[in-house]
Amino acid sequence: MEKLRRIYPRPRLEIHPEDAAPLSIEDGDPVYIETPEGRIKQWARVHEGIMKGVVHADAYWWYPEMPKSDPCLFGVWSPISMRSTPGDPAAFDYAGDNYFRALLCRVYKASEG
Repeated sequence: MEKLRRIYPRPRLEIHPEDAAPLSIEDGDPVYIETPEGRIKQWARVHEGIMKGVVHADAYWWYPEMPKSDPCLFGVWSPISMRSTPGDPAAFDYAGDNYFRALLCRVYKASEG
């Protein structure tokens, strides 16, 4: 929906200011979230409303403006947090949702270019 995309244009990673500062991450910066399963890019939302030592990455993000055909599928594999969680079918419930809601990860500022 066009109106919602204007309000919330990109996937966000929420991070506490005390965690962001040593990583030189500022509000709005592009960041990578990395696990052994993969890496995704989101944009930082630095605020005190999230617990120190914890980050929250948006999930289930897609881009309706991108091609719908395979392998793009509206960009569904690009920025979503499910890409960085274990992909073994045994790790999913009956509806295909991954049970993993808390994983160790590495967060760092994405370079422009």
